[in-house]
Amino acid sequence: MDKLIAQSLRALLAREGLEAKEGDLEQFAKIIELYADNLKTLHSVDLGAEELAPVFRPEWSGK
Repeated sequence: MDKLIAQSLRALLAREGLEAKEGDLEQFAKIIELYADNLKTLHSVDLGAEELAPVFRPEWSGK
């Protein structure tokens, strides 16, 4: 996991009075990497003047 992401996660948890247990940050890293990759793909699309209308699909697994 990127050190900056790990540091940000620890700070966020500490702000809420929580502490990550062993293995938690690795699990968070998997989720963050999935969303970061999807965001990179989304940001790479040239929509021109079109407006973006995202849709939430809870059944989507990303696999």
